[in-house]
Amino acid sequence: MILYPNKRFLYIFLGLFLLQATIVAQEPVSVERSKNKVILGGTVYYVHVVKPGETLYAISKAYNVSQKEITVENPGVISGLQIGQSLKIPVEPKLSNEIDTSEPQEPAETGRYHTIQPGETLYGIGRLYNLDEEQIRQANPGVTADRLQPGQILKIPETVKATEEPNYNEEGFVYHRVKRRETLYSIAGYYNVTVDEIRAVNPELGWGGPKTGQVIKIPARQVTDQPQADYPFIQENDSVLFEGDMGEDDYEFEGYETRNENRRRTYRVAFFIPFDFQEMEPLDSLTKDVESVTRRNRIIERYMREQRVPQSVQFLEFFQGTLLAIDSMRQDGMKLDVHYFDTHRSMDRTRSILMDDQLEDYDLFIGPFYAYNLEIVADFARDHRIPLVTPFYNDLDLVSYNPYLFQLSPSLETGYREAAKLVASKYMYNIVYVRREDSLDVEKHEYFKQLIFDGFDDYHPTEPVVFKEVILKLDHTEDIIQSLSAEKKNLVVIPTDDEALASTVVSSLFYNLDNYDIEVLGTPFWPEFSSIDFRYYHKLNLLFYSSFWVDYNDPKVEHFMTKFRNDFYSEPTITSKAGMNYGILGCDMTFYFLNALRTYGSRFILELDDYQPRMVQGPYTFERLSRRGGFQNTHINFYRFAPDMSIQKVEVPELPAKHFYFSPMEDRTRRRYLNLERNNF
Repeated sequence: MILYPNKRFLYIFLGLFLLQATIVAQEPVSVERSKNKVILGGTVYYVHVVKPGETLYAISKAYNVSQKEITVENPGVISGLQIGQSLKIPVEPKLSNEIDTSEPQEPAETGRYHTIQPGETLYGIGRLYNLDEEQIRQANPGVTADRLQPGQILKIPETVKATEEPNYNEEGFVYHRVKRRETLYSIAGYYNVTVDEIRAVNPELGWGGPKTGQVIKIPARQVTDQPQADYPFIQENDSVLFEGDMGEDDYEFEGYETRNENRRRTYRVAFFIPFDFQEMEPLDSLTKDVESVTRRNRIIERYMREQRVPQSVQFLEFFQGTLLAIDSMRQDGMKLDVHYFDTHRSMDRTRSILMDDQLEDYDLFIGPFYAYNLEIVADFARDHRIPLVTPFYNDLDLVSYNPYLFQLSPSLETGYREAAKLVASKYMYNIVYVRREDSLDVEKHEYFKQLIFDGFDDYHPTEPVVFKEVILKLDHTEDIIQSLSAEKKNLVVIPTDDEALASTVVSSLFYNLDNYDIEVLGTPFWPEFSSIDFRYYHKLNLLFYSSFWVDYNDPKVEHFMTKFRNDFYSEPTITSKAGMNYGILGCDMTFYFLNALRTYGSRFILELDDYQPRMVQGPYTFERLSRRGGFQNTHINFYRFAPDMSIQKVEVPELPAKHFYFSPMEDRTRRRYLNLERNNF
């Protein structure tokens, strides 16, 4: 094995062999250049439809490109042009002066600073100010993603501003070629548009970041007083977080500190649950036009699974869990007025529910479950100062500006932060980081790896660390085996919720256990995968992290199951992809917040540091995201599939005492003492 101390990337260039047809000169004909353009794989093309009499020679002259270039992009033309055939004609678009938005800007001396609040991350702070993490690091030497302290003051550099108005074409776009280290955030900040607006006109970006050299469209900024259209699903919201929606930067819950109230009063609680039971479409209509046998079998399998357990049942089990908690609190003397609202999957229905003026005086909201309905209820709850609990949503966009929102599921950033500590604590291992080829989550992988590298500083800053990245094709799993070490333990990190990728890698590693000592780190989704033999997990000492893992041998869980069976003549068996048992979740979450109301009254929102009731699955550790935002549950545990077929809780080693070593300024974000090898296959 060869180590490359000062190189992160090992590039393997593939040769591209082109066939060039012999072109017979023909009389030129008049060819009209198309006005239709598309972007494919980051390259801009004209779309030209071949008309009668047109030749390859004439088309190449019309577009001022060579016949060879057209042939490369359209291999079928070698055998001749066909009338009506669509050709991709490469075009060098007019770029906006080759702008580089990644260039670090000298921060203006305007006193623009940010005081770090508990639970804040460098990633989140960057999103708040529409900056890349690297821009913040450059303005604050020595700052790393995992070394932030509450109360620490960061200098916030000014975002890049356009020095001249971009020259938009007749379609309302300007083209931008992506430079090294540029991000969608820096590009959006330069052109004064949102990341979502860029993604909307560049669907090939998916949820990943742009690639160096890629050409993307930038839409002209639209100024309108009309509200934006509602979208049926909101996933990763990369746009700039709300600025000043609360009317002030810091929200202090004025009046709560001195609030006195009759805690024996009746508390009003509203649940927003999308029961929405619907008749299933007949199976024959679903498979009617499906010719693929494999796809047909998958449709039948999903249909049978849905028929056995309709999707609404999972929410029914959540509902039953809430009833157990409510019944327990009432038996202890708490007076409750509880209402359940069926939001279906409709934004209109959710809005109509909120038109009831009585809801303005409620003490607690729980739900809804879908992001597009949650945003509506969250705005209502913020305006009327009503605590709102969301059980499943785990992005930080809503909680970042709503001081009344409680997010039960830890964010992706929080999960990565904790997982990075575990990886970094195994600095003495041969660490192999596996991700899929052409992953749409490039930005997330870069964020996770940065946390791992920063963690190496904390756990072992003086010795080389072997870290290898394998960009995997599913039919080339031998590349992972080649990255393993026979001389030391191997930790294979696979941060994915893709069951196919996990299954392929696990199977390959399992059959090489005789030659290598291997541990695997997965994600909360892995215990829910159904296609992987769990014996592989135990042999590979699989590690995973979760906030909601259920130990069914725990006496508290056994007691809950008995109570559930006695009341509902069934057991809560439905779990989410991340391992949440809906019945237990409904009970725990409801009990946690109702008991908080009974104990502290409506000022419980200020008392969570000292509040930890006994629950079936808990605990919850709520930390406020910022001085203007709400609360996120940051409690995460690690577990191991042990060789004795048990699942054991794992403690992450404590950070060692701090030592300070000189590290070169030019390599601050990738410490020189790390020996990094990156394999591209």
